[in-house]
Amino acid sequence: MSSAPPRKFPKKKSSTNPPVNSPAKPKTINPGKCAALDASGTVCNISTKPGMLWCPRHNEERVKLYVNYKKHHTALDALPEDNVRHDDDQVMTCSSLDVLSDWNTALMTRYQLLTRCISARQYFTERFFSNDMDFGHKAYWDSLNKQRAEVEQCLLAIETRGYQLILLKQNALWVLDRQPEETEEPEDCSGHDNRPLVAKMSKPAAEVIDIEDPLDVALREKAWELRQKIRTRLARYCAPSFSRYYQERFKVIFACVRRAIYTDPALMLLAQKYKSVMSLLQDSADLDVAMVEKLWKAISNLSVFDARAAVDDVLRPHQSSEYVKVLGGRVYKDLDCTNWPFHAWGHLTAIYMCYSCVRRTCKTVDEIVALTRFVVITQSTQYLSQSHLKYTFGYEGDTTLVLCGFVPNSMTSQGPRYATTKTKCSLDKNIYHWEETMTNPIVCAGLSLNDPKSQAFVNKCLKHPDFMVLVRKGASGRIIKSLPKIWALKVRKGHSKAELATIPWDSANDVVYFHDSILEEAWPIVSVLGDKLEDCLQVVIVDRGEGEMEDFVLKLEQVWLEVYGARDMYDLLQLLGSPLIESGEIDFKNKEFPMVPNVEKDVMKSYKGLWGVEPKALADDEYPNRLNKTAIS
Repeated sequence: MSSAPPRKFPKKKSSTNPPVNSPAKPKTINPGKCAALDASGTVCNISTKPGMLWCPRHNEERVKLYVNYKKHHTALDALPEDNVRHDDDQVMTCSSLDVLSDWNTALMTRYQLLTRCISARQYFTERFFSNDMDFGHKAYWDSLNKQRAEVEQCLLAIETRGYQLILLKQNALWVLDRQPEETEEPEDCSGHDNRPLVAKMSKPAAEVIDIEDPLDVALREKAWELRQKIRTRLARYCAPSFSRYYQERFKVIFACVRRAIYTDPALMLLAQKYKSVMSLLQDSADLDVAMVEKLWKAISNLSVFDARAAVDDVLRPHQSSEYVKVLGGRVYKDLDCTNWPFHAWGHLTAIYMCYSCVRRTCKTVDEIVALTRFVVITQSTQYLSQSHLKYTFGYEGDTTLVLCGFVPNSMTSQGPRYATTKTKCSLDKNIYHWEETMTNPIVCAGLSLNDPKSQAFVNKCLKHPDFMVLVRKGASGRIIKSLPKIWALKVRKGHSKAELATIPWDSANDVVYFHDSILEEAWPIVSVLGDKLEDCLQVVIVDRGEGEMEDFVLKLEQVWLEVYGARDMYDLLQLLGSPLIESGEIDFKNKEFPMVPNVEKDVMKSYKGLWGVEPKALADDEYPNRLNKTAIS
């Protein structure tokens, strides 16, 4: 087996905390009151014994903090130097994953001890602003920060090389080209709440007599919060227990976790110790806080494209295709778009509750039509957001249009159809000129090239007395027009309002015509950057009849209903929905509760269904919500 190609190791941002030069004392210290600060900077102010700065609890916390600091400092000094320092050449030429794992374990031990010592000093300085305990001088702490930065860089090198060997063993070096670029943390557009579920306390927690090291408590709180965030986020994806896709949704959830992990060297190295997604997540209580945080960020920042790929990993037919195995499951190199079932949109919209984001994954107009139909038929409109790409436009009848496969990028009024203005003559101020402008409403949309009803709709529009139509099949097809010139607006002029009414619109001299390039407005948009799908039946329809945009939409609705042979939208829903219900692609329960919700509304119920237990409170913490984020960052 050939070795993986050596790669330069990327520079890792150091987590070095800036050294604290002087204690951050509170603005005022009340004699006889405890001067310790909580995480928000509030002074304790509990009465103290004579001559003491601290109340009994905070004094005990200081002692525990210092004792644990000395313990970790001693352990750090006892570490041998020779087995934790490795230069890049040594790492790059290593071909044993076991050796790399041993190096990684030793380095992680050093890194954790360094971090603990640095955090203890910072925590002590910020909360107690006192120099009466030996936490070391500034130069020493600068050296610890420098050591930690060096260990971080070495850890990154080992993780990267181990990652290469894992992929090489599976003949999956293509994954190296999927590495995400270092960017700012993306905006969460999934629509899910990041707050973790917590157990309801039926009675107050028993009084805790033993005072713990406050840094231990802070770390435990953060680890607990991160684990609960992971468990709660994944539980929010679950389908109702009576859904026919309940178990399949579990598989999709696990596939999402694999997708979150497979491009991260550190998480992939960690994953080698576990056989399944559940075994990793259930063991998260024993993981380092930094690793749990990395796992949470990977899951919560999963892109909509990776979410779609995760659904594809589960639903694609078993066939020969390149993949990498992660936690007992396959992550495929390429999407299989040949067999994307209708109900798959339910899985994807459960993970990303944003129509605009999900539409970005569509590769064809047929997929946009299928997604939009799923949203309307299953009543997903109740929870899906529409940020920039929409399926409703605020007009009566627009839902019928999108159900039929007519999904325009926008549907906005150009203003009133008729507008009259009166202006003074530039030569004689006693003379007035009158102008009346007639503006035609317009709608542009890309239709499916594979649906015969699309062509039937176009044919009816070409014959409609009120419509002017431009149509083209594909980006390079021949343009067909209902008239030689399609006009947007006309202006007629007169010396009085009465004279305007006598001038036929056909005699208007000022006419603005559409260019053929208007067909580009029919290309469906699939990204915030304006990327469009050109391979579609491009249709531009202009209404030269009477009425405003509202009336135009109703005319289009009537044409579509005639094409489908439906009386109204409800009849259309029956025609489109019945075959999907019969095939099982729409989750239908019974007459009393016909449409099964896409996601379980009771998150506590889905949490218990996924994890087998209800969320637990952090019962052993006497003082909740005192997490000092700076000290444990």
